[in-house]
Amino acid sequence: MGLYDFRCAVTGISLRGTDAVAVGLVAGEGGYRPVTLGITGNYNRLGSIDGIKRDPNTDLVLEYFCRCAWSGDFVMAEEYADAYGDPPHGIDSLLSYFERNVSDSSEERPAATLYGRRVFSVLVARPVWNALADEFAPAGDAPEVWFREVFGDAREPEELYRGGLAEVVRDIRALAAVNGFLGARGMGWSLPDEDEIGGQHYGPEMRQFLSEARRRFQDVPSVLRALDGYAEAAGELLEDD
Repeated sequence: MGLYDFRCAVTGISLRGTDAVAVGLVAGEGGYRPVTLGITGNYNRLGSIDGIKRDPNTDLVLEYFCRCAWSGDFVMAEEYADAYGDPPHGIDSLLSYFERNVSDSSEERPAATLYGRRVFSVLVARPVWNALADEFAPAGDAPEVWFREVFGDAREPEELYRGGLAEVVRDIRALAAVNGFLGARGMGWSLPDEDEIGGQHYGPEMRQFLSEARRRFQDVPSVLRALDGYAEAAGELLEDD
């Protein structure tokens, strides 16, 4: 399996050359909805992230899915077990199962299912995520309110984070900010189109994606600043023809 590049789920910029935040998703009525809070790492050019630092959120996510694997509620395809483990070897491996559902699965041949439904991952460029988390953070209220705004009464997040909300307040606030921003712009959560899966990004494409993002979000100064930061960090890659 060769290298391939995904795009930021919010802005559409290439994730090549930047860190990213992964969010677990499941299909719901009318689209997709989050089942995990955001997890930050290095984009690995294989549709997921690695180099993930352990924190209360990653501990809760991994413990939950391992627990569900032991109970038989989280089922993983045997073809990936040698590489990722069953239960998953770690948080990187768990997210790789989610990525396989994006890039190499179907309803008939899922890479991993929780309560019979595929769990996917979606990636947001870290500079964009941080900008939205800062600019659009919900004011007032309590973490429990933000949690309900994002997850509603969904079973999986309730089980996952039950009793642990106090440990992940910052993560809840960040996801609530990004989720609210997407909703306000009529975007919602979505997976990459099939034609976006499998190829590598080079300078001309990366510049095109960046230009499109700047036009699309010209009315959001915080996102424009994040895109400027991304452009500076990815400078040589953007210039490569």
